[in-house]
Amino acid sequence: MNVGIVIHTTSGHTLAFARAIEELLKQKGHEAEILPLRTAGRVTPTGSGNFSIRNAPELDEFDTVLFGGPVWAFKASPVIMKFLVEEVKSLKNKKALSFVTMGLPFKFTGGDRALRMMNEQLEAALADVVEGEKLLYFLKNDKEKMLAAAQRICDNLGA
Repeated sequence: MNVGIVIHTTSGHTLAFARAIEELLKQKGHEAEILPLRTAGRVTPTGSGNFSIRNAPELDEFDTVLFGGPVWAFKASPVIMKFLVEEVKSLKNKKALSFVTMGLPFKFTGGDRALRMMNEQLEAALADVVEGEKLLYFLKNDKEKMLAAAQRICDNLGA
């Protein structure tokens, strides 16, 4: 399996999670590459900032694509959503999975909503959407929790 891992990160929590996923996939004999999105302009949690994505990656070479970002303002990162809405036209015949990192330990803080938002765009792009993952970090990354979540993602992908 050749996996692209498209992420938006600001604090580094999503990047750390993506690295754990990438490493586990490689240990299992798959190819994986992290593709961090870079922006120009002001990004706000509500998405009202005027920004653009400077380095929209091509996804054609991947048979599986993961999309990850932080939960901001109780919903998916506006950067990952802009990428999904404006840049991802077709993921037909590809597996796709969403994952989010979140700092607050309460159910109402948007993790499920963020995954739903991302998955709706993946479905619109005709991807074979696989169950995603929320990772709670609450002030610091918990290595064991992160590795367990990365393993669940690999299991859900059949890796």
